[in-house]
Amino acid sequence: MKIQFLGTSSGSPSQSRNVSGTALSFEKTKEWLLVDCGEATQHQILKSDHTAYHLGIICITHIHGDHCYGLPGLLASISMSGRREPVNLIAPKKVIEFVHSTMSLTDLSLNFNLYCHAIENVDQKLHTAHCDIDIIELQHRVASYAFKITERCIPKKLHIDKLRAQGVESGPHYNQLQKGRDVNYKGQRLLAEHFTYDSWQARTVIVCGDNERPELLKPYIADVGVLIHEATFTESDLLKVGAHTGHSDAKRVAQFAQQNQVPQLILFHFSVRYHGEGKLKELKQEATHWYSGHLLLAEDFSSHVVVKHLCEQ
Repeated sequence: MKIQFLGTSSGSPSQSRNVSGTALSFEKTKEWLLVDCGEATQHQILKSDHTAYHLGIICITHIHGDHCYGLPGLLASISMSGRREPVNLIAPKKVIEFVHSTMSLTDLSLNFNLYCHAIENVDQKLHTAHCDIDIIELQHRVASYAFKITERCIPKKLHIDKLRAQGVESGPHYNQLQKGRDVNYKGQRLLAEHFTYDSWQARTVIVCGDNERPELLKPYIADVGVLIHEATFTESDLLKVGAHTGHSDAKRVAQFAQQNQVPQLILFHFSVRYHGEGKLKELKQEATHWYSGHLLLAEDFSSHVVVKHLCEQ
């Protein structure tokens, strides 16, 4: 499971950072997931480890343009890439209306099925081929959400000792069990769930939209390996700008991560005042003072592999 940042700026782009877009990819598949799609995200994809053709899930955190203006162009490019497999769009109702209106007004038709899931209508976990998605309500100037993404389809390992204890010798049936298939062996019915276990613990990442109250994540944070949260300002700058922005500062996010023992915290969505060489220093110093875990401040195109914790028999 890997994270790559396609855009880490708040509000508007700069020469070094584009507006919001975060890619997540999974083991054993080329399909990947995108959280937010600000203007020019499709240009960022061209410079990334990913292709538009293999994009299967798009999640949009809220209606502000720096998180969704890139959607119509990206969908058109996915279609022109030749994709025929469906694409799932998980977004607020107004974002879905924006996409459909733009498609209608510009005579855009897609060569694949676009399955739209309005966040307001989703009342339970969404299950996809490669991950499960929980939607978490945040607080911003408009309705804003986080996505808790948990990987699925983890390769299985065999309980060799159990098999041998039951007199089951090695053979083609081992391979079938490892693939999750029940088999018959010398009159015995061997259930895959009894003789296999996950190679590693399912990895979980939370990617947040704009949010001034990190504590809203508390009911969901216990098993999370990586928290990706905005830090638009330092505490002192946010006091100067005003709380009406609906954003967080590095201090409050770092304090929340420390209090809840989050193993890895990645900050992004930085105001343009911090763009450019050396300008993230204040944000990093503030976050480091309050958080002692693994801290990263994302750059456009930076990649981070989520650590595996292997399971034991």
